[in-house]
Amino acid sequence: MNLEMKVLNIARDFSFEPAGRYLTDGDASGEAFRENYLKPKIELLKEGEKLIIILDDGIQAYSSSFLREAFAGMVKYGYISKDSLLDKLSITYKDESFKFYVDKIKSYILEE
Repeated sequence: MNLEMKVLNIARDFSFEPAGRYLTDGDASGEAFRENYLKPKIELLKEGEKLIIILDDGIQAYSSSFLREAFAGMVKYGYISKDSLLDKLSITYKDESFKFYVDKIKSYILEE
């Protein structure tokens, strides 16, 4: 898999305004992100490879419902185990305030 396939920039590849939990909440929902972007990329990773998630890059904020559905939903719906998902994700940001969201994502995954 080439490097571009191992990087998921949420703003550039998905939406500058991710919001909502379910598809019924809109095209930029956590469910839409998980099913159409995160799950397919995770499935293409080979053993030991990581998916780099770029959290900021133009995004102002995330709702807990989006993050929970997008990331913890991978475990909730049986696509991958908690440990495997955490091992495959490398979540990055330039804006230090986004560390809060990384911590939230990890806690939501571990709660499943």
